[in-house]
Amino acid sequence: MAKAIDVAKFFIEIVANSPNEDAITNLRLNKLLYFAQAGSVSSLGYTLIEEDFEAWDLGPVVKSVYKTFKEYGRNGIVNQSFDRQALTKDEQLYLLDILRKYSTMSTSSLVNKSHEKGTPWYEVYYSTEDKIIPKHRITEYYGHIETVDKFTLPFTEKDFVGTRDESNHLVLPQEYDYAE
Repeated sequence: MAKAIDVAKFFIEIVANSPNEDAITNLRLNKLLYFAQAGSVSSLGYTLIEEDFEAWDLGPVVKSVYKTFKEYGRNGIVNQSFDRQALTKDEQLYLLDILRKYSTMSTSSLVNKSHEKGTPWYEVYYSTEDKIIPKHRITEYYGHIETVDKFTLPFTEKDFVGTRDESNHLVLPQEYDYAE
């Protein structure tokens, strides 16, 4: 499992170095962490973030991450140094998929998505004194939902012509009948 702060710094660095993205806020960051946690078991085979999420008014929050970046308030968080060794290559690729999927959603949409009736945040926020969202509730709820789209090519074998030689170069047939 990874530390939430390492996942957070990864997100911050990627967003800070993306020309089309505004700096990430603490609120948005915590929602991205939550959705990364939500899909981690189905995508990676294990729970990604070791810290617990708490059910706060504006949704799930990792308290230590919130405190680390609290000074930024509603402003974007400036780029943070990220240790590439802190996350595996698979984790980094998975987190890039999370960013790709959720980058088109506004922060308020992410908050609304985490607040939907029946979600782990909703169940904990409205039903218990303890505001810790158990990891098993997150993985059970989101385990059957694809949180990251699977990348597939819209091609079949018939769409490809030719073979590969011993040097792995593509060898095309002399004639190819497109009428087939």
